Amino acid sequence: MRTILVSIDVYAAIWRDRRSGEQDEDAILARRFKVKRRERDVVTTTGFRDPRFGVNIQSGFQIYRLYKGKEYRAQAIQGVWILGTTNEAYSTLNRLNAAIGAGKENAWKAWFYDDENGVRCPLSDLRDPNKIRKREKRSAPVAEPDWNDVEV
Repeated sequence: MRTILVSIDVYAAIWRDRRSGEQDEDAILARRFKVKRRERDVVTTTGFRDPRFGVNIQSGFQIYRLYKGKEYRAQAIQGVWILGTTNEAYSTLNRLNAAIGAGKENAWKAWFYDDENGVRCPLSDLRDPNKIRKREKRSAPVAEPDWNDVEV
């Protein structure tokens, strides 16, 4: 399966062309272009999925963050993050984060969502803790001896 991005007008036109029994865009477009669908081709609508961390997010899921005094919002749709201010799509959370100008940081901890009780939670809470690899702390480099101070 491939993800394609279309304008809201094109998306609406696709759905206006829907016939009874067509449950997704793939079915509508397959009929229009006379493409035979196989059972394995059926689209599963998803919001965002990151198997590295065991994360499966429903379509329409919203996240937000404050960066340099400005609030940014994004929505998970068809496997990408759609940034609300530009409607641009980003395939990873780090790319979404970079799009707002944020430098290197843990984007999973920088973005938040509201849980079912309206409580603000870091997106990192959705990751499977058993799949998060901890980086080893680097020890301080050993200083080279000053050979001018060594007695021979």
